[in-house]
Amino acid sequence: MIHCWLQKYLHEIIDKLYPGSRQRLAQKQSTFSRQEKALWAANIQQPKFSDHGDYATNAALELAAVLHQPPRDIAHAIAQVLKQHDASIANVAVAGAGFVNIHITPILLSKGACQALQQEHNFGRGPQNTCNVLLEFVSTNPTGPLHLGHARGAFVGDALARLLDFAGYNVSREYYINDTGGQIEQLARSIYAHYCQALHRPLPDPSQAYNGPDIQKLGGDIATREGTQWLNKESSEWLQLFGQWGVKHSLASIQNTLRKANIPFDRWFSERSLHENGSLQRALEVYRQKGLLYEAQTTRQANSKKRREDSKAAQHAQQQQGGTFLQTSSFGDEEDRIVLRADGSPAYFLADLAYHADKFARGFHRLINVFGADHVGHVNRLKAGLAAMGLPQQALQCVLVHMVRLVRQGQQARFSKREGNVYLLDDLLDDIGIDAARFAFLMRTPESPFDLDVDLLCQQAMDNPVFYVQYGHARMATLLQRAEQEGLQIDDLHQLSAEVWLKLALPEERELLKAALALPHVIQQAAAATRPHRVLHYAYGLVEQFHSYFTKYRSSERILSEDRELSQARVALVRVVKLALSNSLGMLGIHAPAHMLPKT
Repeated sequence: MIHCWLQKYLHEIIDKLYPGSRQRLAQKQSTFSRQEKALWAANIQQPKFSDHGDYATNAALELAAVLHQPPRDIAHAIAQVLKQHDASIANVAVAGAGFVNIHITPILLSKGACQALQQEHNFGRGPQNTCNVLLEFVSTNPTGPLHLGHARGAFVGDALARLLDFAGYNVSREYYINDTGGQIEQLARSIYAHYCQALHRPLPDPSQAYNGPDIQKLGGDIATREGTQWLNKESSEWLQLFGQWGVKHSLASIQNTLRKANIPFDRWFSERSLHENGSLQRALEVYRQKGLLYEAQTTRQANSKKRREDSKAAQHAQQQQGGTFLQTSSFGDEEDRIVLRADGSPAYFLADLAYHADKFARGFHRLINVFGADHVGHVNRLKAGLAAMGLPQQALQCVLVHMVRLVRQGQQARFSKREGNVYLLDDLLDDIGIDAARFAFLMRTPESPFDLDVDLLCQQAMDNPVFYVQYGHARMATLLQRAEQEGLQIDDLHQLSAEVWLKLALPEERELLKAALALPHVIQQAAAATRPHRVLHYAYGLVEQFHSYFTKYRSSERILSEDRELSQARVALVRVVKLALSNSLGMLGIHAPAHMLPKT
């Protein structure tokens, strides 16, 4: 709250002193997400040491690159204007290479606290803007249930959607159903194999079939329902039908699991619909009119391009042999990409381009895809394909999530989808609960690998991070309940006078209040950087700060004492901190319980 006010005020000062400098700074950024972040360039931060000020900014250091002036000269100019705001700013000083340290008045803190209490559940929520964001995530092939490998993308995507919505964006969530192509054909053949086996007519070679229990059961159910009518038939008679049954069955399972995980979607978009409504042909026509297609046996860069033998590109090189290629290399891709195979069938890449063109046609300004890390090579070619179509590639951002290793009893567990040996997302939710699952997958940046220690997350102990944070909230709720029992009013704390707030004289109380009031700034920063884990780190740090304060003074400076006004001020402080914590957790879809008891 105070962060955001100072940020806005700082930007006004910079725009007045150095017109156009922030815009030039933004132009130095290369991707859309960085341009978003540049809107908050020259950030206000809380220094690590309080004697450096309540807040500080490195604006001069950032602006020096575009103004070509010494940072300290810029810092002194900014500080001079800041000093004129005497009502809220107590002191301003230039330090180091060009930092501006800012001390605020207690009155400003008390005003911020009262505003937070008045806003209640809207505290931290950003102003509504006009940016329409389409967030696509999960989007796994409907060939089986969701498992651990899908969990991280699901929870990261959901948290990102919640974060952007809370920050004021117009967010739509979409699941792209890959209901056509080779994976669906393999699914159909797998179901047919198990259908035949259920009728004691096994296929000669079922080794390439999916062998998960869900696929086996579906094959058996079809055998019971359909009887022997599909036995000994040509694949042209049953392949599409068995594929449709498989997609319907798998999609229902996926939807049930996502509902269980409290991960909603606004739309389920079928890839097949793109083939049926002519979207692929329209995309091809755009490229053809631009003269960007050519027919060849290989890409024009084939002779100069060397691939590792174990790379996916090398393994699927035969699919690039002969066909129609799109000149994505002219738009930043490392080589041209095939869009039509030699037999005239469309490559998956063409459908993906048509799908993203459809997103823009529906009026979305910003597209965010949450992909697995194995899609890293797909990002540049997709951006290049959009640029070739004349669409704004900078409006597309891809968040890449890395795989997670499951650890039980200190040992890594190994799985195989083809063998039907997987750890389902349903099982994970049953084992550790939705709060622990969300917390575990949101603690780190999406691109950092980590081990998921199920045993730790099941413990009700302070070394379990989700328990530690939730217990902190419960402790605050208990304190407020006791305050009510002792006759203190906690519903009208937003009307406390500045004189009562001034009773908070301990340095930890001032720092705790500043930390709680930082929530709006944390939300805006995390949304601009598309980093929901920052909100979770904020919540954890806030609880850590509160536990430290409470433990240090629980005997000498009790929150509830005979000093009525001091008790009221400290209860108000607890209420503000609890509000910041519950809003940050709730925004991420994590419960903030009122009661918890540790076992250890």
